[in-house]
Amino acid sequence: MVVTSARGQAEELTLLGHDLRTPLTIINGYAQLLKSGELSPEQREQACELILQKCQELNALIRAFLEPRESALEPIAPVEQTA
Repeated sequence: MVVTSARGQAEELTLLGHDLRTPLTIINGYAQLLKSGELSPEQREQACELILQKCQELNALIRAFLEPRESALEPIAPVEQTA
C-alpha cells in the first residue's frame, strides 16, 4: 500500500494543476480565434486540429492521474461465510 504525505499530495496536485491549465490555455486561445472569424480556412483547420490534440492530452492526463486512484479505491469482494 502506498501512502503519500499531505505535502506530497499537495505538490502532486500543484503539478497536475499546471499540466491541466497549459493545454486549457491553448484550447481557450484557439477557440477565441475561431470565434473571431479572422482565420483563413487553413488556419481554422489547424486550430481545430490543435484543439483536438490538446483535448486528447488532457484526457490522457486525467486517466493517468485518476485511474491508479480508482483501482486503489475498488471495494474488496465480501468474503462468503460457510456454516
